[in-house]
Amino acid sequence: MQHLNEAREAVNGVLWHDAVLYVVLGGGVLFTLWSGFSQYRSLTHGVSVIRGKYDDASDPGAINHFQALSTALSGTVGLGNIAGVSVAVALGGPGAVLWMWVVGVVGMALKFTEVTQAMLFRDLSDPKNPRGGAMWVCRKGFAQIAPGLAPLGAVLGTVFCITVLISTITGGNMFQSWNVAKITTTYAPSIPDVAVGIVMALLVGMVILGGIQRIGSVTGRLVPFMCGLYLLGALVVLGMNVGEIPAMLALIVKSGLPSWLGGESANPEGAFIGGTTGYAFLWGRKRALCSNEAGQGSAPIAHSAARTKEP
Repeated sequence: MQHLNEAREAVNGVLWHDAVLYVVLGGGVLFTLWSGFSQYRSLTHGVSVIRGKYDDASDPGAINHFQALSTALSGTVGLGNIAGVSVAVALGGPGAVLWMWVVGVVGMALKFTEVTQAMLFRDLSDPKNPRGGAMWVCRKGFAQIAPGLAPLGAVLGTVFCITVLISTITGGNMFQSWNVAKITTTYAPSIPDVAVGIVMALLVGMVILGGIQRIGSVTGRLVPFMCGLYLLGALVVLGMNVGEIPAMLALIVKSGLPSWLGGESANPEGAFIGGTTGYAFLWGRKRALCSNEAGQGSAPIAHSAARTKEP
């Protein structure tokens, strides 16, 4: 187990290196400007797409737009927006929330760009079972720029496949399974961790073995309920602590800003063990990128299955 943890930490140190976070954050800022602030301009159109205004059964693809969105969201609500946020606050203090907001905003443009590219370069050799993602963007996109760059695109696409598999196995499966098992055994000690894992494996297997159409069908029904329950829980917590909201917002901003902008490191106490502005910046960026999957590359794979002619 010690060797496994050492290997995991070595891989984690590369995939979540500070330089990677700066590149992804910089990409979000670049695409925000390049797209003319798409996260604002595309909001109303996005709602129309999700409501099915542009759905056409004759278009190439396997699932509708809403099912594609639900599939992409299925792994982010619990992992990114609940467990991930609590980890960020525990390690980075309340200031981490400020940077989750900032990265969330620029991350929308990055997400918009990577999903659009995945749709433009997806493989439609089988129109009813399209395949897409960063591996296809690299493979086709580099060859389109210059034929001599095709091998580089193939190498980068392979690297992406390896890293996204690592992310899926660890964050997408191991962390979430452990999280559910621990919560279950906390409130029902008679249920062993292994039993929880076996039940989840069987349920997930029944879904994914049916292919993308069954995945889309299940997530299209389950994810709206998950999101609604999540928002309801958040509103209840806010309602129970409504008098503390102004002071909480002030603490978040003050703890997240550097000292030269009037910020101040929060004292490590109570729910968090960190609290410096540097830690807030670091963990806020990490969790925000995990929360909306911007730059991670797994969401475009799900969106590539959407039944549509254009991004």
